[in-house]
Amino acid sequence: MEKFLLVDGNSLLFRAYYATAFGRILQTSYGKYTNAITAFDRMLMNVIEEVQPDHLLIAFDTGAKTFRHEMFDDYKGHRSKAPEELVEQFETIREYIDCANIKRIEVSGFEADDLIGSYAKQIKDMKMIVLTSDQDMLQLVDDNIEVFLMKKGVSQMERVTSDNFMELYGIEPLQIIDLKAMMGDTADNIPGIPGIGKVTANKLVQAYGSLENLHANIDQLKGKQKENVENNIEIAQMSKTLATIKVDIDIDTTADVYKTNIDYGVLYNFYRTYEMRKQAEAISEMLYTSEEVSSFEYKMVTTISATLLSNDSFIFAHTSKDLENSIKYFIISNEQQTEVITVEDLLNDQALHAYLADDNISKAVYDVKHLYHLFDDIKLELNGVSDDLKLAAFLVDNSITNWETFNTRYDGVNFALNNDDVSVQTLAESTHELLHMVHTINEELVEKEMESLYRDIELPLTKVLFDMEKTGIRVDRVIIVDIAQKTKVKIDALSLEIYALAGREFNINSPKQLAEVLFDELALPMIKKRSTAVDVLEKLESEHKIIQLIMQQRKYQKMYSTYAEGLQKYISDKERIHTLYNQTIAATGRLSSTEPNLQNISVRDEEARKIRKAFIADEDSVLMAYDYSQIELRLLAHLAQVESLITAFNEDVDIHEQTAKDVFDLSEVSKEERQLAKAVNFGIIYGISDFGLAEQLGISRKDAKAYIEKYLATYPEIAKYMDDVVAFCEEHGYVTTIMHRRREIPEIKSSNFMVKSFG
Repeated sequence: MEKFLLVDGNSLLFRAYYATAFGRILQTSYGKYTNAITAFDRMLMNVIEEVQPDHLLIAFDTGAKTFRHEMFDDYKGHRSKAPEELVEQFETIREYIDCANIKRIEVSGFEADDLIGSYAKQIKDMKMIVLTSDQDMLQLVDDNIEVFLMKKGVSQMERVTSDNFMELYGIEPLQIIDLKAMMGDTADNIPGIPGIGKVTANKLVQAYGSLENLHANIDQLKGKQKENVENNIEIAQMSKTLATIKVDIDIDTTADVYKTNIDYGVLYNFYRTYEMRKQAEAISEMLYTSEEVSSFEYKMVTTISATLLSNDSFIFAHTSKDLENSIKYFIISNEQQTEVITVEDLLNDQALHAYLADDNISKAVYDVKHLYHLFDDIKLELNGVSDDLKLAAFLVDNSITNWETFNTRYDGVNFALNNDDVSVQTLAESTHELLHMVHTINEELVEKEMESLYRDIELPLTKVLFDMEKTGIRVDRVIIVDIAQKTKVKIDALSLEIYALAGREFNINSPKQLAEVLFDELALPMIKKRSTAVDVLEKLESEHKIIQLIMQQRKYQKMYSTYAEGLQKYISDKERIHTLYNQTIAATGRLSSTEPNLQNISVRDEEARKIRKAFIADEDSVLMAYDYSQIELRLLAHLAQVESLITAFNEDVDIHEQTAKDVFDLSEVSKEERQLAKAVNFGIIYGISDFGLAEQLGISRKDAKAYIEKYLATYPEIAKYMDDVVAFCEEHGYVTTIMHRRREIPEIKSSNFMVKSFG
């Protein structure tokens, strides 16, 4: 039997929004909210995958008044206005449905429930499946109709059929109407009978079968309940009519009209437009596994044509896993032509070598630092790179951190890096598309005033970082191995002590098992439910000796897995570690280190400092450390134009001591007072709250608040600067640095207080 899926569009949309509204704000780079759209898509596609419907229809309310409002003026009268973030997505949802080639319907004067009820009851010889979170729809269940009832979040659903209905609800499907008539419905403002709640209504329906039969046997009721039924029977009858879904609306029952035929190609473009990256990635393989016939022309050559070896060409190197991620094909394209050459021919093309090395011939690429490494591996030099799309796209939108997110934002490139199955045709055509993106992304950089940041700072930096990565950092393997062995001994010894205090062995690194030992077996107080995070353990340290041992074991375990043991796999044959320095990960523009991360080796911990000793200089060289002195405070003084702080810095005054004198009106400053001023100085920069400062200094929130207020009163320029930045952000949705780097902060426009406060 064919299956027909009927979707309650409003119900699904509101469930999608509220299931995601209190998490991370989802918004496109151009300010369009997408959290409801994203969750709507996820829930719908999950059900489509499970049900595999032959026919599909989504019904919506129009928002206009219906026949129910004519019966009862206050029907749904108490509902609050939908949040602006959701209202903005109403039309986008309809666009999404149209792009997917799914039929949708909305009829003035009727609710989506009535439309769904009419389709469900009037279409015969099909299994009808209703997707909704509205329990009113349960009245439709029969041998031919089942309901997928959305429960919590975006993934939990309950399948309600005629077979399990009585077991789940204790009544028949049509008796849902009588249940609503008696108990009312606060969501729709259906009044019902005063004093009768869900439990009582359920018992009455089970006992009497219907509202009418309850009224006919009213003498069997007693006291207040009898009085309420007798005095409110007309209201209850109206409530029953309000709760009854119409099933006789004139509809088109021609099943073929609603045939499921999702247009994944158009939907893919919708995902790209609204930057729904995961969704786009999920269907891209399906769309591009088979090569479509393309009219794009390219040439497979043994030497690159001279006309391509000039300014304004785009070059791309495709790597292969079979070749240990080295170059397999080299592609070059300009407006007139595109050519592809194998790595074997590339190695013999002397004119191409000269072109690549010529600093006076501009070239556009994607991920120049990676290309530096690829060409260096085959003893070729790359110079004259004028554009790097990876770097430029990240500046335009700092959520574009890799090839996948780049492809989702910009059309035309439809293959995965290191995909050995991609055709040469696709590589050539995509390289030509990348060429066209150069102009588009450069226009965006100019519009956002980031061209100077891009060309004067970020692009030249790539060559410096390549040189640093290639050179690597020399390490003493003997020191690291020795630390690993000694650390493992300490971990084992601490584990034995912990087992002894716990009275049994368990996995110390498992939060669940650790919580069982601490809170169930040792009965320690729970601070954040059953959390065993470090801040919780610190508060429990005085409660039991085992806590200190666990914290020590964790410290050594992290040091062992991350550094002592973890670093060894990265040491090359030349006793060097070649970490990667990333420009396109941190939204602030901060460089990050990966494979391995060498930025987080502590200088405060004695054991961690031993790891640092394993990093050594070459012979006849020394390692030098440079640090800007109080750079954050200097920048704040400049940005806010705080003359007293600028003067103090220019005169090389101890800034924390000066702050203590200014804020606390002191002539002499003690060590403790200087430390307090330092905490406030740096806390203000990073937007610390009175709670955060109180926690940091071990003082009351009242005192912490007073310190912050006094600081801002002493330096009113800082208070004004901070207020101005927040006001700008609230208006534009982003903040900028001196060099015009943008940091998008969509949370600032949220109607949710907690989310907005985070922004």
